[in-house]
Amino acid sequence: MNKKVIGLNMLGLALTIFFTVLIPKSSQAATSTQTIKNIAQLNTLKINVPAELTVKSGNEFTVQSNFSSRQKPQVTKKGDQIEVTVKDKKLWDEINHSHSGKLKHKVVITLPQATNPQTVKINSGTLNFKTTTTIHKFQANSNIWDINLNQANFKQSNLKSASGDVNSNDSQIGKTTINSNSGNVYLKNTKTQAIQVESEGGNVLLKKTNSDQPVKINSDSGDIFLENNNLTQVTLKSDGGDIKIRDLLAKDLAFNSGSGDITMENKKIVNYDRLKINSEDGDVQLKNAKINYSKINTDAGDLKLQNVQIKHKDNHTN
Repeated sequence: MNKKVIGLNMLGLALTIFFTVLIPKSSQAATSTQTIKNIAQLNTLKINVPAELTVKSGNEFTVQSNFSSRQKPQVTKKGDQIEVTVKDKKLWDEINHSHSGKLKHKVVITLPQATNPQTVKINSGTLNFKTTTTIHKFQANSNIWDINLNQANFKQSNLKSASGDVNSNDSQIGKTTINSNSGNVYLKNTKTQAIQVESEGGNVLLKKTNSDQPVKINSDSGDIFLENNNLTQVTLKSDGGDIKIRDLLAKDLAFNSGSGDITMENKKIVNYDRLKINSEDGDVQLKNAKINYSKINTDAGDLKLQNVQIKHKDNHTN
């Protein structure tokens, strides 16, 4: 019995040593925290990390990461500027060519609300920005990953994502430009001053979004949805997708569709000053509207008006 026990103990020790040697060092990396003091006058924040990035509110400026010690972000402060960077190019190649949908590296940055930085520039993987800290100029690029804004407060914003989604909820994003190749753009409960969205293959949704300045949305093949929005001037263009509008308050509307349908419906009658619609192959349907002036052209599609009153019209249907 003693020989068997000794033999089993030796075997367990050998297996422990074997598995310990085979475990990659990167998987053993513990979360590290770096703190920057005296940032009341923060002017510019630059973040360049190949990881899932979360920016949240807190009392101190801290950077938490789960990189190995030799790869962890470099945090530098020069005057009123802070830069958070990872210079390992291999890590950037990994996330830019990843198809797993998950990122193993994570960075969490705590941003004190009292800082009110003028400019924030972010280049990362998936971005989760959830702080009400006021930022004058905000710029984010996530390449193939998502950009998620929650309770953000920007005066001006520029958002770019090649194939990831751009999501905004309960946010004020100011004068905004959004570029998305194949990802979707979803703005909900969002206030903007003026917004321009360029989307190639993804859908665009604006729900309970307010703007007192022009809204322009261009989509090559994706659909455009507007629901319960309070806007002023709206220009929508979709080559292959549908344009669907529900309960829209606005004054000046211009819709252009290639092969998709255009539908605008309201639960109650809504007054519009000007409405211009150009549809090549799709159908056009309007419901519950009073229009001062309309110009509607439908080449191959049908035009259906339900409870619609038009004072001055220049409509052409084939």
